[in-house]
Amino acid sequence: MKRILLAISLFLCAGQLFAQSGFMQANNAYSQGNYAEAISGYEQLISEAQAREALTDDYAEVYYNLGNAYYKQGELGQSILAYERALRLKPRMKDAKQNLQFVEQRITDRIDDTRSFFLQDWLIALRNQWKESTWTWLSIVLFTIMLAGLLLFLLGREATVRKIAFHCAWISLLLSLYTGINAGTLHSRDTYREEAIIMQGVVNAKSSPDRSGTDLFQLHEGTKVRITDTLGDWSEVRVAQWEGWIETRMLERI
Repeated sequence: MKRILLAISLFLCAGQLFAQSGFMQANNAYSQGNYAEAISGYEQLISEAQAREALTDDYAEVYYNLGNAYYKQGELGQSILAYERALRLKPRMKDAKQNLQFVEQRITDRIDDTRSFFLQDWLIALRNQWKESTWTWLSIVLFTIMLAGLLLFLLGREATVRKIAFHCAWISLLLSLYTGINAGTLHSRDTYREEAIIMQGVVNAKSSPDRSGTDLFQLHEGTKVRITDTLGDWSEVRVAQWEGWIETRMLERI
């Protein structure tokens, strides 16, 4: 048994050392201006981590560097996709947020959703500050506090203590529901990968999932869309107040 555990430990250590070595090589290629080589190195690290199901928060740095390398190559769609994926792993990564905002200023489409309510945008931004697991644990902790408050309210003898316990209970319940909803919506977003980035230069959105459909509007490389349906080789996407069908090969899910 000890030999098996030792073998597993050595295997994991070797994998980590190899990943660190590959990361350094890709970084060296980037610093020397060999951006294509750097991209290849970063993507290899990500592919290997995905194969091992070991794509942890640490790989946010790999995605971030990959986004930088793609930007240097002038591939804005790939760059935005990499930054978005870095933020999925580490939502509060300041450098990735700043670079994403910078690159988004360079894409053709500037989406202005006139139907969007500022409070809704603020709540979504707040939700995206943490990962699904963080919101889940917050919800569990708050629900536990609610139960403790309810128990103290039912069993407490002093009126002041029971009053404080009652207010703590209902406030904790509301916050637990809110954090639980955030965890659920993030789980849905990441499980079904509803958000995607347009990867082609210019894409015509159609009225139906067919090339003979009427052109409704155009999207350009780097634009972020939400996938609402799929049919064969086509995906129905929504962006601001527009909705139409584009070929799935034209986009990449985040």
